[in-house]
Amino acid sequence: MKVQYLDRLGELDMRAWHFRLADNPSLSAEYVASLAAEYTGLWRKRMIDGAWVVAEGAIYSEWDEDRHVVDALPPMRRYWLGVDYGTTNPFAAVLLGLGDDGRLYACAEWRHDSRATHRSLTDAQYSAAVRAWLADYRPPGAPAGAPKGVAPEWTFVDPSAKSFSLQLWADGHPGVARADNTVADGIRSVAALLAADRLLVHRSCEGLLAELPGYSWDPKATERGEDAPLKIDDHSCDALRYAVHSTAHEWRHLLTAPAARTTARR
Repeated sequence: MKVQYLDRLGELDMRAWHFRLADNPSLSAEYVASLAAEYTGLWRKRMIDGAWVVAEGAIYSEWDEDRHVVDALPPMRRYWLGVDYGTTNPFAAVLLGLGDDGRLYACAEWRHDSRATHRSLTDAQYSAAVRAWLADYRPPGAPAGAPKGVAPEWTFVDPSAKSFSLQLWADGHPGVARADNTVADGIRSVAALLAADRLLVHRSCEGLLAELPGYSWDPKATERGEDAPLKIDDHSCDALRYAVHSTAHEWRHLLTAPAARTTARR
């Protein structure tokens, strides 16, 4: 429609009108403000500003290491785990926590890259490694004598990794669930949290920190009219997205909540 009509208004006997969400008289200002808080970047331009724009460049343009990387973590109220399964590609697990300060934190990460290590793992070995990692986890800065171990309420696994999910169940790992893999909506959820400074990443998550700056839109998909990321170096990003978007109903209110006191970062 854009190419056939909107871009040819000068040739055609037609006119176009541009409306923003705020121009809808049936929507209250409070509702518009609440919805606008959930959209950033590409989606804000489309859904709030009514602009006809395409995806290009960095996906998380809001990402800023100075703002979003922390060395300390507050006490956590809840934990969830996101898992991107890989055999020839890297396997990544990201532990997501909801802090007492009302922010989400990528607290820790476990990865295995079979190409780098020249060693492939079975589902049983992955399950054992992830469970051992969780059992040995101690939050950074915790006293040396503090008990180890964390039990995520839910573990959201790449929906295509059915055999790994079954292995976790067989090993007694609680709360195994299929991750919500709606890619565009999941990216929007992460982007909204980053823009609001409601999602921070602990410095120990080296794989995630390496991937986030280069996570980019696929130009070939854009040419087809699709919003899709490049499938390169995205494994920890996917694990984070699974955990964040699958728990959106738990944290959505944080986007409009008053900012809490920040934790020490440097």
